[in-house]
Amino acid sequence: MSKRDDGVSRRLRWAGLLAAVLILGTGTAAAHGFWRNQSPLTAGPVASGSLDLSTQWGSDWSRWTPLFPGRSADTAMLRVRETAATGTTLRWRLSATPAVSAAFAPFVTMQVFVGACGSATTIPAGGSYAPPGGLLPGQSVDLCLRVTLNANAPTALQGAPLTPSLAVTADQVMS
Repeated sequence: MSKRDDGVSRRLRWAGLLAAVLILGTGTAAAHGFWRNQSPLTAGPVASGSLDLSTQWGSDWSRWTPLFPGRSADTAMLRVRETAATGTTLRWRLSATPAVSAAFAPFVTMQVFVGACGSATTIPAGGSYAPPGGLLPGQSVDLCLRVTLNANAPTALQGAPLTPSLAVTADQVMS
């Protein structure tokens, strides 16, 4: 013989369960709606395309001088230009990643400057550069790389040939 709970009727239990399902289901749909992300387009036509970079050294910097502890050397100016997005509304930002051989890496600091070396604008490690609104199609950016050999560098690295590299990439941005 089964016992019934006299305090809560079966109908009331089913009504409570149905109400909970409706509230949770509606709440989930409403929460989904609140997380929708939109970005309005600017007035006027929008034209898509692709980004492509060309680079050119301002002068020959293959005459890299050996570094000594605490000393710095600057590369020639590297001009980076976007060449493929002409006629589009694309905007872009520039990332620059300097590198040296593994033997030098722990004892070298490198800074990438926008414009002349020592200027106020640097591209931080893992960061990027673009003026407000992004760089325009066809626009160019001049970069300079400063390499400094730390004062605590091993004797074997002092005056040794060092050839830094600079990888540049363009990323599309929303203007």
